[in-house]
Amino acid sequence: MLNFILKNIEAFPTASFSESELVRISKTDFNSLTKQKYLDRLKYDYMKEPYYSFALGDNGNERQIKKVGDRLYAYSVESADSAPMEVTEADLRRYQISFPALFAKIRTVNKIDGKFQEIPEGYFYVGYKLYDSFRVGFIFVPKIGDGKLVKLAGLKDICKDDKVLVVLTPFTKIEDIVLNWTLSKCKIVTTPLASSLDFKTFKLSVEDIIKEFMPESGATALTKKQAKDYKDFDYKCYDKIYIPGTAPMKRSNDLEVNGHKIKMPDNAFRLFLEMVVELKKGKGGWLTKVVDAGKYQIFDRVRSPLQGSLQGKDAKKFIENNASKQYRISTHPDFITYKRANLLKHADASIKALAKKLRK
Repeated sequence: MLNFILKNIEAFPTASFSESELVRISKTDFNSLTKQKYLDRLKYDYMKEPYYSFALGDNGNERQIKKVGDRLYAYSVESADSAPMEVTEADLRRYQISFPALFAKIRTVNKIDGKFQEIPEGYFYVGYKLYDSFRVGFIFVPKIGDGKLVKLAGLKDICKDDKVLVVLTPFTKIEDIVLNWTLSKCKIVTTPLASSLDFKTFKLSVEDIIKEFMPESGATALTKKQAKDYKDFDYKCYDKIYIPGTAPMKRSNDLEVNGHKIKMPDNAFRLFLEMVVELKKGKGGWLTKVVDAGKYQIFDRVRSPLQGSLQGKDAKKFIENNASKQYRISTHPDFITYKRANLLKHADASIKALAKKLRK
């Protein structure tokens, strides 16, 4: 049903639909959409206002509703010879899509932040998502009309904080090659809501839509808190590491770095886990480590196994040090996960002691 509604509002953004025509499509969908308030019933006096019905095969002829006994009839205003049409209450009850309610659901499911608001030209700013270091904004355009290139390209002037803009149209995909190429240069991508939205879950295929703007290694969607942490603590990376706590070979520990399996020797792993404990405190992760002069290579022994599996292939950026000779893992604490139960069974007593400091 949403597919049908989106197709119609693309031609006429303020289109309304009779209850009877929507029920004919799907009574279940109609009940669901009205219950969730995605459809608003219009308030109007159908005995006084003109009545039009394409759905009943009347070609949009203007009619007036009159009651004859217990029945309702639509009499033509344009032609006295045109026979009256009998109608029901369901034919006269009309509904419109509620964009605020529909997009409130889409925003919640897809974790889209920011404020939903109407912007010039009758467009709607839906909100934004943060992916690593760039912000993706979402705009819904009910009808593009003439001058679409000028209008769409001009949206970047309104949405200055968004590095990438996803312009959602109701139903039709823009096929104009030159237009799409020009918009891509402006970091604007268009997609129909009808094909990119799962009508059962209300999940948008966001990553597929913006993949041309994503780094080769992919990008990570950030929550509002994670984005704030990146700003407050200036983490440099977005790598994800899982510590299974297994050591199949003597003095060799398993790690998964961005999905790649690697191994790290005990000495390096012990120092790495020490930095993990500090990072998980949520205060920036800086570890003050007293190191004898000339022995700073112990941090290189931590970096070395990680290097090839990091997104930026820069281990010095990932294991960061500052002017105060402090070191840290420079990614968000949420991106480091572990199997604590396995670490507590480790053969190395110092590693078991560090595991006890990690939250369950």
